[in-house]
Amino acid sequence: MSAVAERASSWRRWRAKRVAHALTVIDPWRPGVRPRLKEIWNHQGSLRYLGREFVMKRYRKTYLGASWILLKPGIDIFSRSLFFGGMLSVHSGDRPYFIFIAFSSAGWTIFERAWHWSTRCAKLSLSITRGLHFPRSMAVAATAVPAFIDFVLYALVAILGTVYYLVARHHWYLAAPQQMIIGVFGLVILILFGLALGMFTSPLAALTKEVRYVVTYTNQFLYFVTPIVYPISALPAKYRVIAEYNPLTGPIEMVKYGFVSTAPPEMKSLIVSFVGLGVVGCGGLWFSSRFERAAVARL
Repeated sequence: MSAVAERASSWRRWRAKRVAHALTVIDPWRPGVRPRLKEIWNHQGSLRYLGREFVMKRYRKTYLGASWILLKPGIDIFSRSLFFGGMLSVHSGDRPYFIFIAFSSAGWTIFERAWHWSTRCAKLSLSITRGLHFPRSMAVAATAVPAFIDFVLYALVAILGTVYYLVARHHWYLAAPQQMIIGVFGLVILILFGLALGMFTSPLAALTKEVRYVVTYTNQFLYFVTPIVYPISALPAKYRVIAEYNPLTGPIEMVKYGFVSTAPPEMKSLIVSFVGLGVVGCGGLWFSSRFERAAVARL
C-alpha cells in the first residue's frame, strides 16, 4: 500500500471514530431511582443556567432588585437575635447569642430554602423551558444553587459578626478548622433532606397551590421543634425527646458544633438523621419518578 493510500485509510478511520463519538443515543424513558440519578448526571451542564434563573426569579419586578439578596439575611438574623436573645434572653452558653443564632440559622436556611425551591421547581422549570418537558429530578437538583447562595449570605453575616466580636471583645468564637469539617458534613445532610422532601412535594405542587401552604406551615413547626433558636440542653426533659428524635436535629447540631463549638450531637440523633435521609431520599426519587411517568406519557 502506498503512503498516500495509507494516510487516506488512517484519515477515514479517524473520521469514522469522530462520527461515532458525535452520535447521541436517546433511550426510552425508564422509571425508577437509578434512571433518575443518571438523568441528573447526564444533564449536569444545565445546573448553572437553571440555578441562576431560580435565584433571579425571586427579585425580578422589585424596586430594590438584587439588593434583597444581601438585605434579607441581615434583617432576618438581627430581628431573631433581638427577639430571642434580647427580649426573651435565650441562653447560648459562653458565646454571644448573635453568633449562636447566625450559624444555626445558616444551617436551617440551607434546608428550608432547598425544600422551598424544590417544591416550586416543577412550575418554575416549565416557565423557563417554555412548556417543554424537562426531567424533574434535574430541576430539583438545580434548586440546590439558590439554597446554597442563601446559606453563603447567612454565613457571611455570621462571619462578620464573629469579626466584630473579635475586635470588640478580643475573642475568636469560631471552632478549629479541622472541626469545621463536621459542620460542612451537617450542611450536606441538611440540603439533601430539603431536596429529598422536594421530590415528594414538587409533583404535588404542580397540581395544587395548597401544597406550598402545607410546606410553609410544616417548616414553621419544624423550626421550633429543632434546636435552632435555643440549645437542646435548655429544653425540659419531657420535651427533649421530641428534639432528639427529630431527623433535622442531628445535622443542625453538627453545624453548631462544627463552627462554634457547642455541645456535640447525640449519637441517637445522628442515627435517626442518617436512617431518615436514606428512607426519604430513596422514597422521594421513587415518588417523583411515578409522577414523571405520567408527564412523559402526555408528551
